[in-house]
Amino acid sequence: MKAKFAGIQYLGDSDVTQICKEAVIQLIHAGEDINDVKILTFEQAYSNAHALLLTLRYDIQVIIKGGFASGYSGEGPKGYAFVLNLLRNYTDSINEYIISKSIFESVSNSSLTVKDIEYINSIKPVRPARWYDSAYIHQERERSIFSEFPLTIPMALLDPRLIELALDFNRNPDSAIMGAYRKLESIVRERTGLHNESSTRLLKKAFQVNDSILHWGDLDSGESIGRASLFSNVFMAYRNNRAHQEPRHNLSDDIREFMLINQLFVLESEAVVRNVCRN
Repeated sequence: MKAKFAGIQYLGDSDVTQICKEAVIQLIHAGEDINDVKILTFEQAYSNAHALLLTLRYDIQVIIKGGFASGYSGEGPKGYAFVLNLLRNYTDSINEYIISKSIFESVSNSSLTVKDIEYINSIKPVRPARWYDSAYIHQERERSIFSEFPLTIPMALLDPRLIELALDFNRNPDSAIMGAYRKLESIVRERTGLHNESSTRLLKKAFQVNDSILHWGDLDSGESIGRASLFSNVFMAYRNNRAHQEPRHNLSDDIREFMLINQLFVLESEAVVRNVCRN
């Protein structure tokens, strides 16, 4: 009878640890729920090779190929420690299972069968658990494991009016950021009629002065003052300096600043025109 292949997605490359690390990072960065981790270990004379069988939401299973290792110093063990320390933040269900060379080769060749999966599910995990030792020995203490995550703007959090600028962000962050500042000023001018004002003077008149044109009617005075101050303070702390300096080309700082401007857009959208008589 012809073997029935398991319906599993395969990620990574058995010969390249970095690609396997990045596969795990991308799953987590994309918001996948990792409910269970099975470490599939092929024991060799002087070292062990490791692949991962991950169970995601809806019981979807994903194989991360065997680019990980333990039992010696090198990129394989360091990458193995990295993913273990990363995954333990997302699930308590991590167990190691010893598999044969033939099954490990099937992992590498993207050809696990239903029978192979049934076998893996039938065997007992390694006890006492030894993956803790591998995670500890090569644990990186100088920087967070999350520092290797992609530097990207969380599009789902953006005010819709910033989407177009965000789509161009990677090509020219400084242009996108300055464009966001200018767009915010234009929106505030249009709403307030303060067409001859700009930068902090515009924002102070729009939000901060007594009987300001824009305000948040459902807030107490302290919170309202705090929100209003954010606008001029952000412009003084970031926009004015950026407008008169050469771009710094620090992507981490640029993303943080763009998201700070995004929060101003959110606050502006929640502000209403004050219902008062003006001469």
